[in-house]
Amino acid sequence: MKLEFAKMIKDSVQELFEAYMPVEVTPGPMVSKKEADPYRPPDTEVTAVINFSGGIQGGVHLACPTHTAVELAASFADEDFKVISGEAGDAFGEMNNIIAGGLQTRLSDHYGSINLTPPTMITGTDYEMHYKTNFHSIKQYFKCDSGPFFVEFFFYIEGYAP
Repeated sequence: MKLEFAKMIKDSVQELFEAYMPVEVTPGPMVSKKEADPYRPPDTEVTAVINFSGGIQGGVHLACPTHTAVELAASFADEDFKVISGEAGDAFGEMNNIIAGGLQTRLSDHYGSINLTPPTMITGTDYEMHYKTNFHSIKQYFKCDSGPFFVEFFFYIEGYAP
């Protein structure tokens, strides 16, 4: 299932870039959380969060360094942003909304109706995020001219065994 989830992430990201951004994106490695390790949220400068409820508990993080987030948001919105706040933050959050929607569509066939929250933006490094420690995690890394980023699908599915 890990590889299937990683493919769903890659396909959703590819669709976003092909439809909205004149930027080439290349998938990198996939990393999954070890079963015995507690779940920890991303430790990055910028994270857009979309949460899932319904057929799956969990959500999707789009995470990267600030410079990458600013450039990706600028490309997505076709604007000249200098910081990741205001409209730039909205654009970055909407990028994750599209990625999460792609996952939602692909996962709904197997897990039923999945609801999404509006995007939440987290910026800076002086914060703590607290989640259930029993979440599973699939991180798919990517690179593009703007820099590195990753998409993390974190989830709890009854009966899931990695």
